[in-house]
Amino acid sequence: MGGVGEILITLGVVLGLFVVWQLWWTSVEATAQADKVLTEFRATLPPINPAAAELRTDDPPVPDPVGYGETIGTLVVPAWYGLTNNAMPIAEGTGMDVLDQAMAGHYETSQQVGDVGNFALAGHRRTHGNSFRHVDDLEKGDQIIVETAQTWYVYEVTDHEIVTPDQVDVVAPVPHHPDQKPTERLLTLTTCHSLTLGEYGNDHRWITYATFVGWMDRADGTPDQVR
Repeated sequence: MGGVGEILITLGVVLGLFVVWQLWWTSVEATAQADKVLTEFRATLPPINPAAAELRTDDPPVPDPVGYGETIGTLVVPAWYGLTNNAMPIAEGTGMDVLDQAMAGHYETSQQVGDVGNFALAGHRRTHGNSFRHVDDLEKGDQIIVETAQTWYVYEVTDHEIVTPDQVDVVAPVPHHPDQKPTERLLTLTTCHSLTLGEYGNDHRWITYATFVGWMDRADGTPDQVR
């Protein structure tokens, strides 16, 4: 009985260490990697113009596609300021090798930022940076901003829903209506629904929708809510 007890205690310690690694250390490593990517990306850009400028509402420029794993820009969520890292790299692709680096991953089948259709992004809610952890704090009207080498794109949250993993049409050009032709510029965030260990994230998905409200050339200024 003593030997069995020692084995159970050892297993408990091992499992506890695994949970610490999974929930904490993976985020430490991933956040450090994301910060490195973000620093390197921004080092290639012209300096930010801090001047205030009005958003343009004409058709925005659409950046060229990039290769898998390459950086598209930066995702800035002002409502997350102070809660978590509210600025993270956006990279092409949604494989674990992208998302596990605390990045927002662009669904390769979805449209480019600023294009008519759906610019759809995925991110972890728990572990590996907790990128979208506070997605449930987003409210209607909150801004979601994408920074690229030349342009700021501003979207505003319109709605959210919880779906099952097989409902992949949420990232269609017209969400839930893949056969329809898009007429709007949309942004969609997808992540795991649950934050509890008992339902560890794979049973449902949290989907947040936003619609495009305007853009700004980096040379002209910076959106008010960017910090």
